[in-house]
Amino acid sequence: ALPISVLLQDDSRQPGDFIIDMDSRMSQQLQLIDEQDSYIQSRADDMQSIESTIVELGSIFQQLAHMVKEQEESVQRIDAHTEEALLNVEGAHSEILKYFQSVTSNRWLMVKIFLILIVFFIIFVVFLA
Repeated sequence: ALPISVLLQDDSRQPGDFIIDMDSRMSQQLQLIDEQDSYIQSRADDMQSIESTIVELGSIFQQLAHMVKEQEESVQRIDAHTEEALLNVEGAHSEILKYFQSVTSNRWLMVKIFLILIVFFIIFVVFLA
């Protein structure tokens, strides 16, 4: 059961038949090669598109880094102003506490003066009137 050659298999074939078989095989191979070439070309186009996208992203990141660098001084200034504002708020808080203590002590002083005036008024009305 050895395989018989295509040429020996059918003796009834004409010499032109073999050329037609070869032509159809060649055309199939050429069609396959064309499909492979188009596939390879599409892959190359896709890779080129990806490469251009990566280059564009690199450019965008460089611009972003430049913008961040430009804003660094502003951010540092804002940070310094924030720390200064915190110190001012803490100072204002302590001053408000001092004022509250002062108002509380002044309130007792006013109550004492009012009581002394009432005592003098009562003494004036009872004894001198």
